[in-house]
Amino acid sequence: MSEHGESKEVSSLKRRLNREKQARLQAESLLTEKSEALFRALQESQSTEKRLKLALWAAQETLWEWDASSDRISIRAFSLHDVKETIIESDPFSLLTYIHEDDIHYLQFQWALVLHCEQEHLEVSFRYRHKAEYLWMRLRGRVLERNAFGSATRIVGTTRDITLEREAEQSFHLMASAFASSREPMLVLSAGFTVTECNNAFLSMLNLREKSECFGWPLSMLLADADEHTDRLNEHPIRFETRLKVTSKKQLTVDVSLAKFETRYQKKPYIIATIRDVSERKLNETRLKQMALYDPLTGLFNRNGLNDVLKHYLQGNSDFSLLFVDLDGFKLINDGAGHESGDRCLKEVAKVMEVAPAINKVVTRWGGDEFIIILPGSKPETAVNFAHAIITAIEGLTLETQDSDLALSASIGIASYPYHGTTAERLIQNADAAMYLAKGRGKGQISVYEDGLWESVKAKVSLLSDLRKAINQEALEFYVQGKYDLHGVLKGGELLCRWHSSLHGNVPPDVFIPLAEENKLDFHIGLLSLHRACEYLKELDAERELVQLAVNISVNQLLDPLFPSQAAAICREHNISPALIEVELTESIFIQDAERAIEALSLLRNKGFSLAMDDFGSGFSALSYLRMFSFTTVKLDRSLLKDIHYDQKALALFQGIIAMLKRLEIQTVAEGVELSEYLPILRDAGVDLLQGYYFDKPSPFREFLIKLPTRVYD
Repeated sequence: MSEHGESKEVSSLKRRLNREKQARLQAESLLTEKSEALFRALQESQSTEKRLKLALWAAQETLWEWDASSDRISIRAFSLHDVKETIIESDPFSLLTYIHEDDIHYLQFQWALVLHCEQEHLEVSFRYRHKAEYLWMRLRGRVLERNAFGSATRIVGTTRDITLEREAEQSFHLMASAFASSREPMLVLSAGFTVTECNNAFLSMLNLREKSECFGWPLSMLLADADEHTDRLNEHPIRFETRLKVTSKKQLTVDVSLAKFETRYQKKPYIIATIRDVSERKLNETRLKQMALYDPLTGLFNRNGLNDVLKHYLQGNSDFSLLFVDLDGFKLINDGAGHESGDRCLKEVAKVMEVAPAINKVVTRWGGDEFIIILPGSKPETAVNFAHAIITAIEGLTLETQDSDLALSASIGIASYPYHGTTAERLIQNADAAMYLAKGRGKGQISVYEDGLWESVKAKVSLLSDLRKAINQEALEFYVQGKYDLHGVLKGGELLCRWHSSLHGNVPPDVFIPLAEENKLDFHIGLLSLHRACEYLKELDAERELVQLAVNISVNQLLDPLFPSQAAAICREHNISPALIEVELTESIFIQDAERAIEALSLLRNKGFSLAMDDFGSGFSALSYLRMFSFTTVKLDRSLLKDIHYDQKALALFQGIIAMLKRLEIQTVAEGVELSEYLPILRDAGVDLLQGYYFDKPSPFREFLIKLPTRVYD
């Protein structure tokens, strides 16, 4: 081939290669363009799907689909953060097992309409069991495909939990029912305060036949000065009293409550008005206010009247004196002669005080047998002279009863304004404190308030008041301390009263017991201790071996002629033998009244109680009474044990007393056993029972109970 021919063929070959190269480049460019378009379409599709899932999540909707070919329901749930969706598949019959039985028939009926009839849309609500409760669900769907016979082959839709909406709807119906059936007249008002609805109670109040008669009425037509009150209504309810105008021209005093409400379905708020007729109440209040100022028995001002009087004098800022008067011996009259005589006594005292010589005095009954007198323009010296006149007049009264003539006296405390206080409360407190001091000095005494007196009296009065409350509420506790034989075996117990005050904390017995005795509260404590001992013995009898329990009774109560019968009655009430209870008393009973003491102890012994002399050897030893009266037990005071483990004189005295008591055949109990060194000496001396911290401290009954052996029944 010639050189020219070869060159031509090479050129043709190069052109063809170039064309193929260009074609390949164009194909690659087109492929790249199509790939990018496809990628963008894919991204847009994924974004659209993600937005759809987000929209379904925000609407709290769950997507579902039913396919006839598989007869399966596919449920797809979405969340905000999770990329993956939750897919649940099930057949319709399995899902029906979770539907409330009352809703199954309706659901099946609606499903059949969509499946086999021409109904394209499905919407039904039902209860669906989730865990242990039923939730209200709303199911929506639409037919996408049907076969040649017209039956649906594919249905898609959404479902949503509508439990809260159902509950809100139920609450609305309940509120509507409550509105209609309420006995209180109620109105629904528009935002412009015109009547749009009312209940039957309102119709009755206005004697209307039909609700429509009042529709459109402005509230100002019903209520006097309504506009003044409605201007105050905002998001907070208001309440006020006004007058209601009715068709009979009669005006009623009414209590009105207005509350504003807004709902998502109404653009404008509405107002609920509740109207109560309080005319009779207002009239009664006026009457009661008048009655509240006077004491019905004596006709004097009462506490409310006194407060009004003191307020008047304090505002006048002029000197006056306040006398706090307490009758001496009134309780004996009231209890002994009867309440009728007591009331007559109070009336006579009130007359005496009213006629006593003083200008512009104000006499009030503070309560019970206590009176307060206000002396305007008087200083303490003048008040003292007037107080003497009051006491003389009261002591001059003769109160006749069927049995005898009764005599009275009075104790008076005085506080003067502004020297002893500048407020009503302080003046009354200080005069009361002064009266308390006067009563402590005896009958017919007068005391003028001094600095610091209230504080000292207040503490004692507060303690006494709290103690009285604790006794009335049976808030005192009774601990038990065991009595052990020489081998350490629990043989009995002693009840010991304890008091924990919410105001004063733990109050020692040597503080509150004397206070109780001074104010005759020891009688209540003694009876309460007997009740508690019987209750404890009942528990012992049910669970453990029975042992004897001892109770401490005050001297005053033991000398009360009624006490032996009361004690026996308490045992009968609880079905407890008196022999299981040991009554402990101190030697002082014989010093106070030996003859009555022996009589009282004999009565107790005859009724079956065991008797123990407590604190023997604590200061004086009534040895003659051990001979005259046969005690079951003598409890040796802890002072007799002191130093007996190293002091020969103390030991000799102790051994002599034990020997004497053994000769008298009296059981002995050694109190205050705290040291192990005492035990050999007590064994050698032949003491019967031991009591003290060496064995145990006083403890709650349940702790004492478990120390006893379980009862064995035959």
